[in-house]
Amino acid sequence: MAVKPIPFNTETVMKCQCTKCPVQADSACVKGKMSGMKAAMMKNPLQKEDVPGMYCSTGRATCGDTDFSKMCICMTCPIWEEYKLAEGKPMGYFCRDGASM
Repeated sequence: MAVKPIPFNTETVMKCQCTKCPVQADSACVKGKMSGMKAAMMKNPLQKEDVPGMYCSTGRATCGDTDFSKMCICMTCPIWEEYKLAEGKPMGYFCRDGASM
């Protein structure tokens, strides 16, 4: 079953839990992007390359130094519930496996 497309906008980015995810915890790339989040959130439209998260919407991470051996926390995210991501494919690790469909 396909899930409803998840909009990539400031509202969903504010709900996103990706920045708390252990997969990204030690990423220098993610930390660098986080330091520029205030400026990134002011762009219209948002640029996925500037936002370290929302992979369920945008697809695989643009940072190459994430650690997929760690447990993802997609199922703890409000977007997971709101968009019924357990019913889509893939069911997690959107940063590795791509956007939910």
